[in-house]
Amino acid sequence: MTVLKSINQKLGDKSFKISGNNLIPDIFKKSKILLLENPNSLSKFDRRELRVLSFALNYTENRQPSIFSNQLELKSVLQTFDNNWRDSYLIGLFDCYLKNWESKNETKDLLGKYIINKLDNYTGNRSILKSLKSNSKYFNYNNGDVILGAEIALKNVLVSQSAKFLNLPDHYITYPYFCKVILSFYEKKRNNISQYLDEITNSLVLHNNGTTNKRIISKLIIQTNSADFVNMQESIKSMAFKFIGDPSISSNWLPNENATEGDINELKLAKGYLNEWITRQFINVFFERCINDNRRKRFWLKYSKKITQFKVFGPAHTKRILKTDQRISEYVDGRYHVVDSRRDVSAFMFLIGGYKLIEFSDPGYAFYAYKETNIYAPSFDAKHIQTVDTFRDGNKPMLVYRSGHYLHNYSDEGRLSHNDGDMNWEDVFSNWLNKKAGINV
Repeated sequence: MTVLKSINQKLGDKSFKISGNNLIPDIFKKSKILLLENPNSLSKFDRRELRVLSFALNYTENRQPSIFSNQLELKSVLQTFDNNWRDSYLIGLFDCYLKNWESKNETKDLLGKYIINKLDNYTGNRSILKSLKSNSKYFNYNNGDVILGAEIALKNVLVSQSAKFLNLPDHYITYPYFCKVILSFYEKKRNNISQYLDEITNSLVLHNNGTTNKRIISKLIIQTNSADFVNMQESIKSMAFKFIGDPSISSNWLPNENATEGDINELKLAKGYLNEWITRQFINVFFERCINDNRRKRFWLKYSKKITQFKVFGPAHTKRILKTDQRISEYVDGRYHVVDSRRDVSAFMFLIGGYKLIEFSDPGYAFYAYKETNIYAPSFDAKHIQTVDTFRDGNKPMLVYRSGHYLHNYSDEGRLSHNDGDMNWEDVFSNWLNKKAGINV
C-alpha cells in the first residue's frame, strides 16, 4: 500500500488508487490457489484484480514463496497480462523488477525482457511511461544500472538525485537497482574522491542498503589506505562505523548472501586495513596518555600492520581518559575491559604472528609474550579480571638472554624488560619477534 500511495502522490495518477488494506494479500492468496489448480485460471481475474496483481508479484506470507521467485508462476502471470493488457500494469511490474535487481533468479531476466519489450512498444501519452521508455537503456538487465551511474557522473548530476533523474518517485532510491548506480558513479569520480565524499555519503543514507554500504565502504578504505589519503582516513573510518559497524564485531562485516568472490575479498581486505588504522590510533593514544613513552610508541607503530586483534585492560578512570581523546573515543567501548582494581596500571594486549603480546602502562613492568595456543594464556574475552597483574608470571623465563651483542637461549614464551644494554631493547625485541613469531618489519 505504501508503494501505491507514493506512486500516486508523486505521479498524480488517480488510476493507482485502490481501497482496502488487504487487497494485495487477498490477491496473492487467490492467485496462488488458482495457479495451483490451473496455470491458465488467472483469466478469472478482472482488470482491477490484475492491476493489483501487478503489485503483488513480490509479496509473500506464511512461508509461501513470491510469484516472482517461481518461474512457472511468473510466466503464467505474464501470459495473463498479455491476454488482458493494460499499460497501467507496467508500474507494478517495474516496481518488482527494480526491487529484485540483485536477484540471481532467472525470473529477473524474464521480467526484465518482458518490461523492456512493453516499453519499446508503448505508444501512449502517459508521462511516467514515456519517461521510462526514453530511459529504457538504463533498465537493461545486463548493465543498465552501470550505464546510468557512469552517465550521471559524466553529466555532473548528483547520484543522490538519480531517482529524480529518471523521473521516479523519491523512495525508489532505496531499491537494490541503485546499488551499482552508486558504485558506477564512485568509479567515475574516484580520482576526485575528496570532492565527492559528502555526496556519496548522502546517497548511502538515502539508499539505506547494507550490501551497497559494504561494497562502497570497502572500496573507499582500500583506495585511501596510503599516505596520499591520510587526511581522509578519519572520515572514511567514521563512515565505516556508521554504515557497517565496528570491525571488532565480526558479524558486522560478514559478506551478504549474494556477495561475489570479489566483494568478499574486498570486504576482508578493507576490514584488515580499517583494523590497522584503529590499532595505530590506539597505540598512539595508549603510549601517549597512559605511559608517555615515545620509544615504545614508535616501536609498536612499526608492527601495527601485523596486529590482528587487540584490547586494553585497566581501571575505569583510565577508560574515561581514553574516551576523552577524539581520535579513539568512539572505539573505546568495544576495545576496553574495565578491571576491578583501581590501581593506575593498564595493559595493552594484542595478537600478532600467533602470539598474545602484552605491554603495561607502568614502566617497571616487563613485556610478556604468550603463544596463542596456550590455553592458560590471558584471554581477550575474559569476563572478570581483578587486576592486570594476573597477566604477569614471574616464573616465566626471559624471552631471550643477551651477552653484549650476542643473543641466546630463545624461549617461546616469557618476558623482556625495556632496559638498554650494549643493545637497545628495540633491537632485542625485533630479533625475538623475527625469530619466534616470524615477524619482520
